[in-house]
Amino acid sequence: MDSSDDMHDANDIDSLDDDFYSDDAPINYYSDYDDEADDDYFDDADDADRIHARTPEQNFTILKESDIQQRQDEDISRVATVLSISKVSASILLRHYNWSVSKVHDAWFADEVRVRKAVGLLEQPVVQYPNDEELKCGICFENYPRAKIQMASCGHPYCISCWAGYIGTSINDGPGCLMLRCPDPTCGAAVGQDMIDLIPSDDDKHKYNHYLLRSYIEDNKKVCNSSGICTSLFTAS
Repeated sequence: MDSSDDMHDANDIDSLDDDFYSDDAPINYYSDYDDEADDDYFDDADDADRIHARTPEQNFTILKESDIQQRQDEDISRVATVLSISKVSASILLRHYNWSVSKVHDAWFADEVRVRKAVGLLEQPVVQYPNDEELKCGICFENYPRAKIQMASCGHPYCISCWAGYIGTSINDGPGCLMLRCPDPTCGAAVGQDMIDLIPSDDDKHKYNHYLLRSYIEDNKKVCNSSGICTSLFTAS
């Protein structure tokens, strides 16, 4: 016969089983979670808010296309003045150095000869025709009066018609036209804005100037001053 202690233990077990399966028994589904862990979670959230509050806000200014054009012209004029070169040459330099005035200045004063060679700014023509009344075009090989021949800084002669075809094709190929060089495959002389203004059609000039402005925007999307005020170089609608 079982002892009274064994009978009490058996009754206790039955009682626990009844409580577990009883619909009235409250179940705490969150009993395994530590209250301190909850406190840590909210503490972390507070820390994140404090960090965000300490982050300085930046005020942005959206510029119109005319404002961007003015800034671009000012950068070109600044480089032209400091380096004592033409605006056409200054624009070529800035395009090569992603429109960074400081990079242009640093590179130029470090090694002007190397920079000139890299961007195609020649100080003297590589070919000269001082007394010729007619010149042969290097593309179509026809003879033309000097008035119908144009040259880059290198002096290689091409008729206006061939220049128009060469520049127009390059412009229609895309933004690579901003780095246009002399048609002579052995020559690296840059073709500047002066040739673009003189020869192509109005439509091609518009496309070229659009690429020129877009290149300035892409390389200067956000410019911040020391006070944290930033200017977004996107055209305002």
